[in-house]
Amino acid sequence: MNKVVIDLFNMTKRFNIKTIFAVILVAVLGMATSVSAQNVNVTATLDSTMIFIGGQVDLKLEISQPNNVTINFPLLNDTVTKNIEIVEKGGIDSLNIDNKRLILTQLFRVTSFDSGLHYISPLEFEIIDGESRSIASSNALSLMVVNPFKEVDPEKGMTDIKGPIDTPFKIVEIINYIYLYGGILLALALLIWLYLYYRKNKIDKDTSFKKPKPTEPAHIIALRELDKIKESKLWEHNKVKQFYTEVSNTIRNYIEHRYEQPALEQTSVEILASLKSNNEIDKKSMEQLQQVLELSDLVKFAKFTPLADENGLTLMNSYFFVNQTKLEVIKSLEEEKQIMINNESKE
Repeated sequence: MNKVVIDLFNMTKRFNIKTIFAVILVAVLGMATSVSAQNVNVTATLDSTMIFIGGQVDLKLEISQPNNVTINFPLLNDTVTKNIEIVEKGGIDSLNIDNKRLILTQLFRVTSFDSGLHYISPLEFEIIDGESRSIASSNALSLMVVNPFKEVDPEKGMTDIKGPIDTPFKIVEIINYIYLYGGILLALALLIWLYLYYRKNKIDKDTSFKKPKPTEPAHIIALRELDKIKESKLWEHNKVKQFYTEVSNTIRNYIEHRYEQPALEQTSVEILASLKSNNEIDKKSMEQLQQVLELSDLVKFAKFTPLADENGLTLMNSYFFVNQTKLEVIKSLEEEKQIMINNESKE
């Protein structure tokens, strides 16, 4: 500061009072400008320093400033320079740091349709600090625009469109399609196989749980089982519960195959209710069936001890019910003759 005053004093010998005042004013403004500019940092950056012709790149302007300073951005509307155009202009974003400084940013999407190296001169920002004004400039930039196409000679005029080029067929050209459609066909084949496999297993499971139909008439099987129970005389060996269980199961199994209803899975009440509407069973047979089923339930579930006569009555009623309701198939004379021949051959 002292050097400036001495220089001004020496200049008074050559300049008049107005000239001296003007020099002093410029010196003061210059000092104010330098002080304000030192507190403001301005940078300009490009995403890329090279693009193809017609390509786009982002130009970012960033300012770091004190909170008490006002900054006016350069007015850029359509172009940054003669050869660089603005495609899109973003707003100004601000970020407050420690309540002392602000960081302001603004983005511009720019492009160029002129190949070559384009120079972007420093952009000027106006700094307003109270009543003083100053200018802060950004760094300079350069953008290389490359034309990937061959140069067009306008003197050669228009040329005809080139005809189709006959190129030899190559398997490589369709290998991707082979992989694609081959994979689709393979996936479809796998899905069909899985469907058929699942369906087959499901059918096998369903059939495996079905009870096979007896090869003999239901009454033949029931009477044979009753004969075995009668011969075992379980009630005489203090196996009354086992006796009634086997009798009940034999009668239930007979009803299931004779009348095609799930008697083994039904309660006694359900069995009697379903057979009550069957006109083929007379009242006497129903009463005898009821005695067998109800007494068997009392013995099995209520620990009831029947009398000795009731054991014989239960077995007799079981025989009676099977014989009264059995379905006998009338055989032809040829079948009877064949049975007789088979029996004679066995003897």
